Amino acid sequence: MQREQGPLRILGERVRYYRKLKGLSQAELAKDICTQATISLIEKRNKVPSMNILMRLIGRLDITMDDIVVANHDSIQQSLSDTDKALRRGAYPQAAEFLAKVRSEKLTTEEDKRRFNYYSGMVELFAHKAPDEAIYYFGRVLTPMLVKDRDLLTIMATLGLGLAYAEKGTHERARVYIDQALALLHDAPFPEGRYLDVVITIYWHISRVFFELEEYAAVLTNVKTGIDFATKHDSLFLLDELYALQARAYDALADKRADENYQIALALARVNHSPQLLAALENETSQRELA
Repeated sequence: MQREQGPLRILGERVRYYRKLKGLSQAELAKDICTQATISLIEKRNKVPSMNILMRLIGRLDITMDDIVVANHDSIQQSLSDTDKALRRGAYPQAAEFLAKVRSEKLTTEEDKRRFNYYSGMVELFAHKAPDEAIYYFGRVLTPMLVKDRDLLTIMATLGLGLAYAEKGTHERARVYIDQALALLHDAPFPEGRYLDVVITIYWHISRVFFELEEYAAVLTNVKTGIDFATKHDSLFLLDELYALQARAYDALADKRADENYQIALALARVNHSPQLLAALENETSQRELA
């Protein structure tokens, strides 16, 4: 039996984060407590379950209520959640607007402070085109006292440093951080498939850096890994962007496979409703036809 949202609000994304941190599937978290559908509603729609179910889930996740439940007026958590969603969509100006609502001095947990710094780094890098500011914020995520070995924020912030240095044209340092991010990702004890969108995002960003470095063989290797991971799990997430990068790398190598990959990327961009990518691809294919 579930109750409607009252004075408390549950943070579905936080439930999902802690579930994955424990290496549990939705079904494993729900076992003998509730249905998998209930977990799905909690994570996707912030549905508040009964107090009995909530307390048992908290016990299984080995967390406190404060980790996933806030008062309805807690706008900070909502703004952080909105920022995360916007960044995942690549909506960087919108992410900047959401993050501007958060006052860092109001953050009470180290985890929220790390999230804020990571989001700030991404906003500075992609919305404000300020790589030096981004490096500052990514570095704060990686402060030794705060780092949890091989957790997602560590990997993403390390990757962020690589992206920022690539943007600055400091290619040697960019390569160092990209290699570190890849090593962390490969060694991370994350159950396959449970960090699907994050893993795909990482390979996409890594491939973008290698493209900037003009290391096209590395682009193709990492793009293929991302594509294989997405298709294995029947996901369209960033698949259009990955095929677009693959097409551009083949084109840079004067490889005829660029034609086929451009067509695949165009089709996926239409399916994924990615107007900016679609416009860019249509322009690139037109230019290639004129060449």
